[in-house]
Amino acid sequence: MFFSTLQHRLPLRLQAFLQQLQWKSVLLGLATPLMLAVIYSTVGGGTGAQEIVGEIVTVGRRDIGLSLKALGTVTLANEQHMRFNVQGKVAKVHVEAGDTIKRDALIAELDKTDPNADIRQAQLSVNDAYLRLQELEASRGQTLISAQNSVRELERQMEVAYGEAPAAQMQVADQIEQARRTVLEKEAAYKKAQQDLAAKIDNAIADADKLLADILEILSGESTIRGATRYKNFTVHFLYNDQNQKIETEFAYYRASEAYDTFRTTYGSLLNTEDVRVLESALRDAIALGQQLVTLTDVAYEFLRTAVPSSSYTDADINTWKATMNTKRTAAIALVDTLRNQQATLTEPGKNTALQNLESARENLALLESKQEHGITAADTAERTIASLRDRLQAEEQSMEKTTVSVDVQIRQQQNTLAQRQVALEKARRALEKYELRAPFDGVIRRIDFQVGDNLLADASETKYAVLENPEYFIVTVQLDQVDVVHVKEGQRAIIQFDALPSTTFEGEVGMIDTTPVQTSGVVSYAVEIVLQPSEEYTILSGMTASVEIQIASAKNAIAVPNLALRTSGNRVSVLGEDSMSIPIKTGITDGTYTEVLSGLSPGDRIQSINVVLNTQNTTTNASGHRGGMMPMGGFGGGMMR
Repeated sequence: MFFSTLQHRLPLRLQAFLQQLQWKSVLLGLATPLMLAVIYSTVGGGTGAQEIVGEIVTVGRRDIGLSLKALGTVTLANEQHMRFNVQGKVAKVHVEAGDTIKRDALIAELDKTDPNADIRQAQLSVNDAYLRLQELEASRGQTLISAQNSVRELERQMEVAYGEAPAAQMQVADQIEQARRTVLEKEAAYKKAQQDLAAKIDNAIADADKLLADILEILSGESTIRGATRYKNFTVHFLYNDQNQKIETEFAYYRASEAYDTFRTTYGSLLNTEDVRVLESALRDAIALGQQLVTLTDVAYEFLRTAVPSSSYTDADINTWKATMNTKRTAAIALVDTLRNQQATLTEPGKNTALQNLESARENLALLESKQEHGITAADTAERTIASLRDRLQAEEQSMEKTTVSVDVQIRQQQNTLAQRQVALEKARRALEKYELRAPFDGVIRRIDFQVGDNLLADASETKYAVLENPEYFIVTVQLDQVDVVHVKEGQRAIIQFDALPSTTFEGEVGMIDTTPVQTSGVVSYAVEIVLQPSEEYTILSGMTASVEIQIASAKNAIAVPNLALRTSGNRVSVLGEDSMSIPIKTGITDGTYTEVLSGLSPGDRIQSINVVLNTQNTTTNASGHRGGMMPMGGFGGGMMR
């Protein structure tokens, strides 16, 4: 009941522990008066009836303590389980169980082959550093000569660089001038290529004009004038069988003739035209005209196949016309292919050689001018080389002046290296001590787990020890689960009672708390050491078992009320006053019978509790019908168990 208020005042881990005690405390508070009543009734003859009644109690002060109980085992404080901290094979064991030895006495040794090899390697490193130091000291004069030679070499390089700089500057100017001339040449070549293309287009249109005239002559049988004076209408001069074919041929001719006239109207003569956009447009229209001619020759050929001989011409004449028309068809296809090739040359990447050459020349000129602008030409490089050599020469001259000091620094550095390696050698020699097990204090060897030939530390679960004892004080080690151990702190008071000395209690305090978890059957626990001073009056031996009660919390001279007086409702705790009015209180720790009151009550306040009384024939009844200071159970209301 009181735990609802108590828990919110304690650490979270302590709250878990108190939850385990809650119902135990309540039941203990109920059971104690009931048991007393039963005993009294049995011993006294039991002529009266037993009754649980309310009791008026006065609030007072008392000491309250909260503790943990556990079982433990005694060990000696100076009982050490010694082992080697390195892996190896036992070479010698110098003592036996029961031997008394002095501090620093040699107990056992491991095989020292590896550490001795490390010492040898460290010694060789020391020797190497010493030889290097001797070399530096001997080569001091040669180092000075090398520094002087470096200065002379830089001076020679500067002379060469000064001689090459003017030539580099002239070369850069010549390269830029040549690049500009090349751009002009490529521009002229590109212009010429465009003009040539325009002439080729003009020639192709002239060929288209001739094809139209030739086709008209075959169909009409009459010679015609080319160009604008060409007949717009014609009469077929041979007999034929297919009127529809004739009409299709006429329309094909009209379309081709119209395309030719439109081209001439739009572009006129293309000679000397350089505008790429005009040439691209003319090529597209010329290709369209050529395709019209291909269509016309196809249709006209099919029309000629419908021709029939007459008195004016024979089958041989018709075949000649068809052959001629087929030749014209081939010429029209060749005309279209030529125009498409010219179009590809003009527009497709990589085919306009004149344009590529011009762009390449411009890019080369721009690159050279950019290098000149940003100072990255060969002449600039030569200038930077001279400046760099000048700086290097100055630095080398300064370095030469300090050569003696530099050499001395190197010698001192090597002296430091020698000293460091000597320290490493000493460290390797000290590491040899790890292969020796020596006594840390005077004592008696109780046990040795290993013998000559054993491989130690090969398996951590099979660690072997040499046990040395010299009792100055005792340690009682207990195992606490994870819920309890979080409430334990170093220095807390502990009450110890040994199974061998049941009538005597001893005082100790919490020493070390081992944070290494021990898991047994799925339960995690931690070892806690209780320090116990030896007693001259009682004999305490290592290995004895003991009951330990650790005081984890206490309240001295605290305001306290019986647990049986507490009432809870949700998170609120209260008691009933003498007038049956509810009094809210704030609670602290509890020992299972009494609970600390932090606020709400003062010493001397009177409240209702529960008690067990015996009714006898001699019991007097007060004016209100209640016995003495008691109240019937119904008056209390039974709120304690909420």
